Amino acid sequence: MLPKERVQRVIRLETPDKVPVAPQVNEHAAKVLAVPFGDVFNDADLAAKAVLKSYEVYQGADMSFGGGYGFIYYAPYADAHSTWFFRWHLPKPGEDQVPQMLEDQIISGDQYDLLVEKGLLYFIRPEHPRLEQFVSMLVKQSQAMAPAEKLARERGLFHYAMSLINLPTDLIANLRGLNGYLTDFYDRPEKLRKVCDWLVDDLIEMGLNLARQVAAGRGDDCVTVLIGANRASASYISPKMFEEFAWPYFQKEVGAVIAAGFTPVIHLDGNWTPMAHYFRAFPARKCLYHIDDQNDIFQWKKILGDHSALMGNVPASLLSFGTPEEVDAHCKKLIEVVGEGGGFVLAKACSLPYDAKVENVQAMIRASEKYGVY
Repeated sequence: MLPKERVQRVIRLETPDKVPVAPQVNEHAAKVLAVPFGDVFNDADLAAKAVLKSYEVYQGADMSFGGGYGFIYYAPYADAHSTWFFRWHLPKPGEDQVPQMLEDQIISGDQYDLLVEKGLLYFIRPEHPRLEQFVSMLVKQSQAMAPAEKLARERGLFHYAMSLINLPTDLIANLRGLNGYLTDFYDRPEKLRKVCDWLVDDLIEMGLNLARQVAAGRGDDCVTVLIGANRASASYISPKMFEEFAWPYFQKEVGAVIAAGFTPVIHLDGNWTPMAHYFRAFPARKCLYHIDDQNDIFQWKKILGDHSALMGNVPASLLSFGTPEEVDAHCKKLIEVVGEGGGFVLAKACSLPYDAKVENVQAMIRASEKYGVY
């Protein structure tokens, strides 16, 4: 069975031949190639070489890899990674560190009306990248990654995120800074709701437009749209706040993706366990929920196991500091409990830590083969 078919069966809650495994290699590819991350971040050809090396070292993975090339940070897109809007420390060649966001207040609390009136482009940073720079990097990325993309197609790998839609509350949290965002729930809730109402349709349309282009260009029968969220989790706000300020936009975004014929991959950073029951409102067997290690995935299995597929959630600390034996034992438990009856992808709790031990990632892949055969 091809990996892509294996994951698609999981999403439909059909039993595949084995539990799929997805190491989610991105920045970590530089570690596999044994070069400083700054070199990979600034060199598309080297990033492609790192991806190909990762495919060689991590054979048996069911999802495609990224290489860490930094073009996404130069995109004129309403996303936390975009240096058009947000400040980042980006590694230079020779620097062995990953990008770090320098959180700042981009708009003040009394500028919500101005944001709606003028639009996001009014608030781009004066030192933002030039559009020509992004286009040039995008072309380099496409050309350099062609061999890796060819290999992924030959292996029949599942592509995790072909497009992206942000939750309005997360984008606002980045624009306002964490302190401003949290106080706005109390000081100006109507303004917060108004700007989220204004944002959501454009965020959906941007994501769907990209998904349509990908679908037309690739001819893929399963186009995935990542809906990522973090700061509407219980790590930051209460379930009551979530229901009022985030849940309506989740419903609108996921509904639009499904209506367009695409597959929502709902990527949840932070602790969402207190909100897990809300997601039963979405159509069954349509979504893949990727949850991190702040969540009780066993509780998620009880709540959503007969409704939707789950993906996760091997802790970053275990992959970076544990032993292969400890990784094996943890994965065995995940497979036996969360993977019972299908509907499960064994994966890291987000993308793979940059400093994960290669032998631990290999142990995770082997665990899916040892314990995950149905």
